[in-house]
Amino acid sequence: MSVATTSDSSGDVVLALPPAPEAPRRGQVVLVGTLLAIAAGVMLFGGLLAGYFSARDLAQAAGEAWPPQDVVVPNVPLFMGYLTLLMSSVTAQWSVSALVAGDRRTMYVAIGLTLGLGLAFVNALSFAWGQLALAAGTGSYADTVYAVTVTHLLVVIVAHVGFLVMGFRALGGQFSPRQRQLVSSAAAFWHFTTLIGLVIWYCLWFLEGGP
Repeated sequence: MSVATTSDSSGDVVLALPPAPEAPRRGQVVLVGTLLAIAAGVMLFGGLLAGYFSARDLAQAAGEAWPPQDVVVPNVPLFMGYLTLLMSSVTAQWSVSALVAGDRRTMYVAIGLTLGLGLAFVNALSFAWGQLALAAGTGSYADTVYAVTVTHLLVVIVAHVGFLVMGFRALGGQFSPRQRQLVSSAAAFWHFTTLIGLVIWYCLWFLEGGP
């Protein structure tokens, strides 16, 4: 490490240390943390879906119906719920695009629509659970379905909290086209919840009876 020297008014040599390195920007730390959380979520849902298909194969090998014959899958509410979640992903990205364009009012609208559509998905999923009329612990089908869908619901709630915090900070004027890492991170996590939701819909519902 080189050490610079300088002199004061009396001519004495004074050692000057090199400038300290720049501290890492917090926004990049948030973005990296979000990507790590997404990677962990992919592994989590991969394990849950593997458990679902394993239980499905065992039940079918034993000659059992999957889903049970007395279970009617509410395909229409489920399809509309996951379609709503897909729409919320569009509005989440819209909030990022509005911030890049410097249109803060549009960003507020996009954040509000994203939260509203996400809550609509939560309501649709709750309604579908009621239509299934299954209690956890009554069989492998109920246990695996609830394990996957409840976990996904919790992840959606986490995404809601992130967007809500982002909305309050946006109202405080803390974001700009150059300072948008938190907004991009929240949108990326929301896209992850949407993508996982579509995979769940296809694996748990579409393959078991169609939309």
